[in-house]
Amino acid sequence: MKKNYIITLCTVLSLTLSCSSDSDNGNSTNNDPLSVEAGKEELEENSLALLNEIEDFKENDDLAEIIELAEFLNANEDDDNLAKITISNISNLKSSNQDIVTFNAKQAIAIVAETPAADEFEESTGVFVWNSVTEEFDKTEDSNDIIYNIDYNNKTAVFSVTSFKTALAGDDNEQELPTGVIANLAINNKIVFSQEYNATLQSGQLIPAEIKNTTRIADFYFTTTYTNSNNNSITQGFDFKIKDETITAYQYTANGNFNNENVDAVEDLVDNATLSFQFLDANLTLEANDANLDSEKDYTVDEQVSLLNTNTNAVLSINNREIATSQFYKDNDTYTTFVYNQATDEFEETEVSEDIVNARFLFSDGTTNDFETYIDGSFTSIEEKFEAVFNAYENLFSDI
Repeated sequence: MKKNYIITLCTVLSLTLSCSSDSDNGNSTNNDPLSVEAGKEELEENSLALLNEIEDFKENDDLAEIIELAEFLNANEDDDNLAKITISNISNLKSSNQDIVTFNAKQAIAIVAETPAADEFEESTGVFVWNSVTEEFDKTEDSNDIIYNIDYNNKTAVFSVTSFKTALAGDDNEQELPTGVIANLAINNKIVFSQEYNATLQSGQLIPAEIKNTTRIADFYFTTTYTNSNNNSITQGFDFKIKDETITAYQYTANGNFNNENVDAVEDLVDNATLSFQFLDANLTLEANDANLDSEKDYTVDEQVSLLNTNTNAVLSINNREIATSQFYKDNDTYTTFVYNQATDEFEETEVSEDIVNARFLFSDGTTNDFETYIDGSFTSIEEKFEAVFNAYENLFSDI
């Protein structure tokens, strides 16, 4: 049980509690908590609406135009051409295995990581025309920007990279990092895609103070943000909007002392953290703090349960009406493992049973329901999506 509580406290913020809840768009003024069944019914309706919104986006005409262009270019992720990489990433959004959070993170990687430093960018500028014979871009004239022209299927596409900026960072300002870039894709003079990336660097450090990456396809907006306030508070967020309507969004904020990279104890690093999810009209908020936490102590399961219930809280709601809160409890887990038997000199299959910490929803009527049971059909897992953005931006600076 060594430090099980610490692990649970850290991972509770990334519980796979993604609500596939769907909206009834009612303007109810009743703030009383919903019943167990009423809450689940509204979540399921909200889930269907959410899925319909995303499916409608995948059938968007501008996205179809981009996919046609990508197919013409035979773009693939291994290609080292910025235009082809970007167009390929956009077209992959159509596939079922491409979620929208990962998509926006990949766009930042494509535009920023693949764009050279300032002096190299200047050397790369110019107007380039697609050569269908060689399947390469030929430079035709000079320019202050990077512009790719593509004639295909009786259409004309123009992909441009402009407003590229960098800044020096690090202890001795020895590293040059991107701080701004704008990309646009127009097909037959209609902009079907645009992206704007901006970053602010901390003086003398490689860790950015702020990152904002916004991708637009027609009326669909994907925005990823990251803010580091003097290594005392870090916030990371994502939202997907259609015009002004938020389809799905999340925001994670951790407050503490992030200056010392060698901190071993959780209580010396994080003071408290908040994670919030929005899926149309449904919301899930989680809060955790490290009060009374001793990372060197072996906590019993009962002690872990008590600390978690004291220091963490989750609220599930829809249309501003509470459905349930979180409750941790002691559960029993039975599993099969292999144990070495010295007498037989073989590993033998053995059934093991142990007490564990589990979580469930607590409803206003005092009843409870396990997360997995209650959210079946009403939620989707977002842990991978949540981690994808962190991993993407970590990779962005991994070679520094």
